[in-house]
Amino acid sequence: MRFSNILAIGSIFATALAAPAINNEIETSVSDVESKVPVAGALNDVESKVPVGSALSTVESKVPVGNIIDARAEQVIITKMQTTIVEVKKHTTAINSTVSGVCGPCIASKKETIVKTVKSEVTVIVSLISTLVSEVVELLENTVEIVEEEKQQIISLVLELVFEIIYTLQNVLKVLTISIFELLGPLVFLLLSVIVHLLTTLNVIVDGLLQTVFGLLGGVINLLLEVLSGLLPTVLGIVGGVLDKLNLGGLICGLLN
Repeated sequence: MRFSNILAIGSIFATALAAPAINNEIETSVSDVESKVPVAGALNDVESKVPVGSALSTVESKVPVGNIIDARAEQVIITKMQTTIVEVKKHTTAINSTVSGVCGPCIASKKETIVKTVKSEVTVIVSLISTLVSEVVELLENTVEIVEEEKQQIISLVLELVFEIIYTLQNVLKVLTISIFELLGPLVFLLLSVIVHLLTTLNVIVDGLLQTVFGLLGGVINLLLEVLSGLLPTVLGIVGGVLDKLNLGGLICGLLN
């Protein structure tokens, strides 16, 4: 599938569900990135260090410049994913600590406070993933089909991120004995939106990433059923409709058979 089609699909899905607040976060992150672009003086310093004449010819004869750019972009994507996961775990840890040790008789009195805290932390998580998507999109133009080792690393990071969020939410639902919609409300759809947008964006450089991720998620379908209890028809209607364009609609529905 062509890059423009994949990216358009991810963008349409995210736009349909994303709240203005998150869009502002993405715009802010882009502004932050733009503010860090080297100015004229810095560029002059860099230019003064670029090899010229025979030295430049030697460099070009050894490694194509395009390959240097591609490798750098892909490694930057991996690094940004790792950084995002570290930040996300700070907030999932905060969520887990909120419900840790809550006794049965105390749940009713603390439920409202816990739900408010979880929503606040999940909102930040959504913002972090949205920022990651924005940063990855900016780097896509400098990437090509990557080597197997990098593919596996990106897939592993995606799964780590997804499972960190799923297991955290499952724990809260179990303690409070409520549904995901009672916990997060419409925020759950925004969370799903940015995750799917991230997956469709990464699928551009890791061909087959979506099939691999959803295939592996099939192994924990009971967990997904538990977390998304009561919302599956709506989720499949939204997510399945988007992924069907990537020939994945059948795979999603097949997970429930």
